[in-house]
Amino acid sequence: MSNKPRILLVTHQFTPHVSPRTTRWSILCEELVERGYKVNVITGTRQNKEIKNNYRVIYFGSNKLGRIVESARKASNNTDGSNPAKRLIFYFLKRVYRLFYRTFAWPDYSMLWFFSVRRNRKNIPDYDLLISVSLPFTSHLVAYSINKSKKRKWIMDIGDPFYLIKDAPENNKYLFSYLNRYFENKFYRTADNVLFTHHESMKYHTNVFNVLYGRASVLPPVYRENKNGQTSEFDYAKRPIKIAYFGVLTAGVRTPDNCLGFINNLMIKDLQIHWYTNEDSKQMVKKIGNQYINHIFHEMVPRSEALFLMSREYHALLNIGNANPFQLPSKVIEYISTGKPVIHFSEINDDPVELLLNERSNTIIISKKSNVENIKKDLNQKLFTDENLESFSKYDSRSVAETLINLI
Repeated sequence: MSNKPRILLVTHQFTPHVSPRTTRWSILCEELVERGYKVNVITGTRQNKEIKNNYRVIYFGSNKLGRIVESARKASNNTDGSNPAKRLIFYFLKRVYRLFYRTFAWPDYSMLWFFSVRRNRKNIPDYDLLISVSLPFTSHLVAYSINKSKKRKWIMDIGDPFYLIKDAPENNKYLFSYLNRYFENKFYRTADNVLFTHHESMKYHTNVFNVLYGRASVLPPVYRENKNGQTSEFDYAKRPIKIAYFGVLTAGVRTPDNCLGFINNLMIKDLQIHWYTNEDSKQMVKKIGNQYINHIFHEMVPRSEALFLMSREYHALLNIGNANPFQLPSKVIEYISTGKPVIHFSEINDDPVELLLNERSNTIIISKKSNVENIKKDLNQKLFTDENLESFSKYDSRSVAETLINLI
């Protein structure tokens, strides 16, 4: 019998949903299983039966309600011009849904998942180690409820701030500010370890939540080595120049205005930017006037397909920095995993992404203060080449999994 702890992962978001957290923990679950750990996952994300994992994923929630919400979301985002009356109704319902949740939902949009898990508590597998993942913060609320009587070791993984987030808060901060701080502090005091993706985020939280001293650690972003070989075969001389952005934009946190304004001023001929993002992000891009950029929009794709596209289809990958130093866009690590050139736009002086990308020779870091002519020169001289990844082995799945195991 193995003496390794049985692990229960509590995360409302999980694959096949695409997000930084689902990518991070699907990779780590695979690595843990390969090392002999038994891993069970409970999630509020409906599962695709075609996806086969080496660990067990248990969905707690309403399949019927999930299908209704998903259908309504797709219908409201439909822009092909068919059945405009139906599309308008779904658009209105989505707005009412968002207004309700932004006003009254606590701790966030996934609050009803807490009750789904409670109804199914007899079906929760036994465990020795509990790991909960946010956002959404409801995952930690669920984990606390599960572990309250068992009192097993509990590790919290903090993807983004909750109480401390200033822009795009997860709930109505005017109604729930005190409640947010109280429960976040309570959970930090109860958990055995709290993980952050980088030191800036850990420091930011520790300065506010003193209870974190001695129980906070850094578990860095993670990527699984990309072995499709497409990057080294890419022809950087072909035109048009195609740059891709993968991920979402968020008002007040990550916006495209300054970045696209600067790129447009470069006046690059035959430039395409391909956006693999959600509907709200597409609308943010479409509102920005430009003359030299041809924007092409796509639906968001699964991680494996995204990595294939990054390597095979595009000259470079675009990253837009956050408006704060304590949120690290995890897609940067995915970008690095391909070896492809990265164009990064920094919105702030202390952007933590720069620390990662300054180690690479085929990276262009831009800000509002950058000189247009110097950036043009960099683009011509050093951008369109691939790069060896040996210096980034500390972020590969094996290294990050070992870091996690040492914390267990």
